[in-house]
Amino acid sequence: MRNAVIIVVAIATLAILLAPPVARARLWRATVTPLASIIGSGFLVLGPILNASFGHNAPWVMVGLCMVAYAFGSAIRFNIRSLASSSSGEGEGEVAGLGQSPVEHRLDQVGSWALAFAYVVSVAYYLNLFGSFAVNLTPWAGAPVAAKSVTSAIFIVILAVGWFKGFTALERVEQFGRFAAE
Repeated sequence: MRNAVIIVVAIATLAILLAPPVARARLWRATVTPLASIIGSGFLVLGPILNASFGHNAPWVMVGLCMVAYAFGSAIRFNIRSLASSSSGEGEGEVAGLGQSPVEHRLDQVGSWALAFAYVVSVAYYLNLFGSFAVNLTPWAGAPVAAKSVTSAIFIVILAVGWFKGFTALERVEQFGRFAAE
């Protein structure tokens, strides 16, 4: 019964997300990339771990984790709004328009590069995981070369799309029909 409910909810959610008004909405397009990351790490990896640890209570634990994540997001959103409202004027020794000292600005840049590096590592990990899953139901299951070949092929496709079509196209790849239509 629970599997049937999960399938119905997943199909209903997919129908809503693929509806043209939602697919074209600016807010949705800005949300797709972070949401894909959350689904990848939060549900794909953590879901089975929670299931093994909490059994039939795993969905409730996931709801709790989502609430904690939302609380963290609320704090981050508050800080962004606060910085945006306080950056209207520049004080002495501040970086233009950001209300940051040069040290804060430099730390922000280092943080951005660290986040970019972490994202590349994360994507590489999930591609490797996907490569392993992709060959799991084939005659080549358990062959590390087959899994790594799938991973490498996907990575090459991602690089090619980014190189020839730009990063905007990579974001659109995550929106199923949008990339093919353009």
